[in-house]
Amino acid sequence: MGLYARKAEEMGITTVMVTLIPEIGERLKIPRTLYVPFRLGRPCGEPFDLETRRKVVEKMLILALSPSGTHGTY
Repeated sequence: MGLYARKAEEMGITTVMVTLIPEIGERLKIPRTLYVPFRLGRPCGEPFDLETRRKVVEKMLILALSPSGTHGTY
C-alpha cells in the first residue's frame, strides 16, 4: 500500500497511512504515516471502541493537512 500512496501523492492525491510497525513506513518512504500502538489486525483500535476510532481518524485528517514526509504517533 505504501507504493500506491507514493504514486497517488505524485498525482496530487493526499494520502495518510496507518501502520502498526513504524519501520515499514520509514523503509517505504510513505508520504504521511500515523503510527498506532494497537494489536496487529486492529489498526484503529478494538471493535466498537468508537472513541478511539474517532481519535485515529482525527489524527489522520490532521496529518492530511501536513506536508509530505510528516509522521505522527497516536
